[in-house]
Amino acid sequence: MDEHESDQTKPRPSRRPRDVSKQETREALIAAGISAFRDEGLDVPSLDSICARAGYTRGAFYVHFKDRDDFLIAVMSNVVERFMDAIIATGDAALDLQKTIDTFVGAVTSNTFPMHGGVPLHQVLAACVRSNRVRERYVEVLREAVARVANAAAEGQGAGTVRADVDAKHIGLILVGIVSGIQALLELEYPVPFEAAARDLSKLLKPSKG
Repeated sequence: MDEHESDQTKPRPSRRPRDVSKQETREALIAAGISAFRDEGLDVPSLDSICARAGYTRGAFYVHFKDRDDFLIAVMSNVVERFMDAIIATGDAALDLQKTIDTFVGAVTSNTFPMHGGVPLHQVLAACVRSNRVRERYVEVLREAVARVANAAAEGQGAGTVRADVDAKHIGLILVGIVSGIQALLELEYPVPFEAAARDLSKLLKPSKG
């Protein structure tokens, strides 16, 4: 075997898939945005400072995001969807809704809530007022949350653990509305007996024994 043939038979080092590298860049930028917005609010951090946190340039930023609103939408979607995944229980149809309520109360009492990664709700709503794109995406995220909670309610109704005389979609809407309301109350430092209120809410959702 000559030297040329030997070189051809040697295993070549695997090249890192380009799409993997691009995804890592996007995730690093989003993580930097979450950190910056949590520390400084939505309006203060510049794109340059966010890119510096992530270790990338503005050029890399614009490969993934059209503008600041596009980036804000990606960050908001990431944070809220991870929050929903952590809070909304799945896997035990009879108890998913109650577990969801209990997990949410635990998040509030352990200071791991609010939903927007530490960004005050009023700043999120102000961003929605400024940008129709941000508002439309936020509404989509809320619709997804309502649908997921409604599904847990419907499963509970089928299992007999949630009252069946209330529309499951309305239960989803009410509970997601409560989450937003709780965040507003927390920002105002309004005293709320979360655990007691959650117990009473659970009583309202349970089928009557009569």
